[in-house]
Amino acid sequence: MSAIPKQEYIEYYRECEEKRYRDFLGSLSDRISFDSDKWICEKRLKNQSQHLSKVTIYFSMVPEKYKEMVKYFALLRLVEGKSVGTVCGDVGNIAIFLRFMADVPLSEIQITTASRFKEYLDGKGYSDSTRSSIWSDVSVFLKRMSDFEKMDLMNPFYNNPYQAKQLVDQKYIPEYVAKQLDRIFMEDDIPVTLRCIYWLLRLIPSRISEILGMKIDCIKPFDGHYCIFIPMWKQNGGHKEPTIHTIHIENKEMGGHLIALILEQQKMAMSYQCYLPEEKKGALFAYRSQILLDDVWHSENRYSVASWTQVSYRLKEICRRYDVRDENGEEYVVTSHQFRHNGVTDRLKAGFTLPQIAEMTAHHGTAMLYASYAHLNLFPETIVEPMKYQTEAENPYVLFGGRILNMDSVIESRLLKNIRAHRVPGGVCADVTHCRSRIWECISCKDFVPEMEQLAYFKEQAADWEAKVEKFRSDKQLADNFAAIAVGFKTIVEKLEGGDWDGKE
Repeated sequence: MSAIPKQEYIEYYRECEEKRYRDFLGSLSDRISFDSDKWICEKRLKNQSQHLSKVTIYFSMVPEKYKEMVKYFALLRLVEGKSVGTVCGDVGNIAIFLRFMADVPLSEIQITTASRFKEYLDGKGYSDSTRSSIWSDVSVFLKRMSDFEKMDLMNPFYNNPYQAKQLVDQKYIPEYVAKQLDRIFMEDDIPVTLRCIYWLLRLIPSRISEILGMKIDCIKPFDGHYCIFIPMWKQNGGHKEPTIHTIHIENKEMGGHLIALILEQQKMAMSYQCYLPEEKKGALFAYRSQILLDDVWHSENRYSVASWTQVSYRLKEICRRYDVRDENGEEYVVTSHQFRHNGVTDRLKAGFTLPQIAEMTAHHGTAMLYASYAHLNLFPETIVEPMKYQTEAENPYVLFGGRILNMDSVIESRLLKNIRAHRVPGGVCADVTHCRSRIWECISCKDFVPEMEQLAYFKEQAADWEAKVEKFRSDKQLADNFAAIAVGFKTIVEKLEGGDWDGKE
């Protein structure tokens, strides 16, 4: 049998690869044409509150000669699990770069291309965050399409000269304003739907899309209190189906007020279901349209599900109607996303740890919380700077991942009052529930300084964990975990006996 010529094989493989990505369009919509300049991905609607514009990708701004390439790039990103909204933003950013390139082929990109593009971006009225996003998307585009198109494209955009994330303190609602809003949204003349959305945002640090995605059956009584179920999309890896986050709330004080609002909204939403189209049914925030005339809300015979646009408009309308102002007397208009910034910052002020807040917000880590949501610089009196270990310090201690070691007795006593705290060799773990190896993650941390007086204990632990390894040989996952813990203790023993640490360094 004769061999297939290499060029024919490459072309055949390329055709199969392109077909596979085109076939993926069927998971986005039954009506998308690859050749269209507008892909409406209705199968990617997250919930009944979303408008089709949120799941539409536009290619009209991409130069004609690059449209096919950009469309394959969009499909690549969608296959990787990126949301339609993210990909739409990527396409818009890449279109800016491709229009900048004009008639220059991508194959002729040089290092000077990046410097010229930076000058171009700096001359536009973009924020640093937007410039950073554009630069990053161009870098990803060149890398992905170099592989996909089997082209050797130079990518001088790997180093991003712009700061990606900045804390914008205007995103935090000042206490002076927050108190006004709290009083206003206790008023009965504001529609129940708006009051319910407000207090969910105010009391639970969530995104507006998550709140609006709640279902009618989102609340259940449980063991003397209530559980509220909120869908989370941002941290679930880009999948269509959300991760359901459970919030436990006591039926008293403000918790009781929120529960009463949800139950009232639930009852109304159930009565409106017969008026809603099939795709809108099941949403908690179904509502009957109301208009404000002469300071009185009047109901109309129109029914829908609350959307982000509608909530934003109503918040702005209420701020103006009630003349909400800041301490300087300036008019203040609140946005739905500001409540998330307040939720994180206020909890840090109250003494919650970042891992505890990550549980509430369903973040997989704490880095973004601190970088983007923690406006503690507005409250310098509450900040306790994480102290780094210094030999000259009178009472040195180490903070890492929420765990504090080798602290003085006052700090130790205060930390141990927390139910999540636990005494570990040489110090206290402030939150054992977030340790990957339970309380033994400490022993492998480079910042952990053991006490020489604990040498006998470390030897005992090394032996005990080695015994557990033998006992659980049939369960490889447990055995490997126990073996790692045993190695950690043995390493400490060897270093203490070898004089590498004296416990006071």
